[in-house]
Amino acid sequence: MPIEDVMLPEVFRIQEEGFENQGQNELIKYSRKLRKIFYVIKSQDQVVGYSTYYIRLIPSLKGFKKISVICSISVDKSFRRKGFGEKLLKESIQEMKLNKITSVLLYVSVNNTSAIKLYEKLGFRIIKETRNICGDKRCYEMELNLV
Repeated sequence: MPIEDVMLPEVFRIQEEGFENQGQNELIKYSRKLRKIFYVIKSQDQVVGYSTYYIRLIPSLKGFKKISVICSISVDKSFRRKGFGEKLLKESIQEMKLNKITSVLLYVSVNNTSAIKLYEKLGFRIIKETRNICGDKRCYEMELNLV
């Protein structure tokens, strides 16, 4: 479901659990500017995860391609390995397909093996290793082609 302001404290808690170097200011900005593409997943009325992305237009021979970049995605530690992250990501990808997104990019720490396995399970592939993007010194840029 789309985020509502009352959900932000729980989202901040989940973000703090999952990411050491990311501040709340970015999530506040995303929640205001990107409200329609900032999603939460709930279990029994409790926010257990969130996902937010933005759309980037890339010039191509046929006009513009729409690429989605997942800014942040995380699940409450007590709800991990129960399918919530996978469901959240699959629903986000379905929404992206409806909006004619051609590919999805995300960045993940090279040390976050469980997230990398989930992304690969859903069809993402590692494009390259990069630095200082995902709060970690080393991270992978991963891509999922939707067309």
